Amino acid sequence: MLKENVRKMANKTKFRLYTLLFCVIVFVLTAVGLAFLYYEMLPPPFWFVFAYLVAWILVFGVAFDFFIIGAKLSKKKFLLLTFGVIIISITATHSVWAIVTPRWSFSVTTDKNTYRLGEEVKITVSLKNLGFVTHSFKSRVIEPVFIIIEYEYTDHTIPVWCSSVHEIITGFSIKPNQSLERNFVWNQTKSVNIEFGEEIEPGGYYIKTFIPSADSTMPITVDNLFWAWASINITST
Repeated sequence: MLKENVRKMANKTKFRLYTLLFCVIVFVLTAVGLAFLYYEMLPPPFWFVFAYLVAWILVFGVAFDFFIIGAKLSKKKFLLLTFGVIIISITATHSVWAIVTPRWSFSVTTDKNTYRLGEEVKITVSLKNLGFVTHSFKSRVIEPVFIIIEYEYTDHTIPVWCSSVHEIITGFSIKPNQSLERNFVWNQTKSVNIEFGEEIEPGGYYIKTFIPSADSTMPITVDNLFWAWASINITST
């Protein structure tokens, strides 16, 4: 009788350990699949999909032999256990993804919408961290913001002014719900496309702002981490 009880206890312990191991493996496989294939947190290697499918086949093959053929669980309970673990894994993975994924708000604003000729234009550029944890980025320029102001012709625009820029890769960190702000003042002078005797004309102007990517070798206005724009009007009176 004692040996029988010991054997039953050993079988129960073995069943619990196998069940726990099965749940852990299903949890991990589901989380890894979501991270690589759905959320794209990391670029998967070329062999990942094949290895991932093989892993699922092996896990279910071994589990089917142990739980179903070994009469440890009914098919219904086995499916409920499997789908329950998958749902828990999906919920946990999504929660982690929501916490660690950067969310940014990048904007450019001016103190007014309309200015007189010669009046200073005050520009504020803001990058806000909307995420739950501190996030970091690297800019190609130390400022880290670059601004171009363009005059609006009938069918195209032409740059008339740009901010100074120093191409030194610099890292920045922003805490949750905090912002990185940079302020600029344009006194309506020209710094690009200057022609003798040419002055700022009344009309519409676009203010385009960029945070260039540190990994890019393209022109600053081509490959950027963030960009935004605003428009203003300049009148003669």
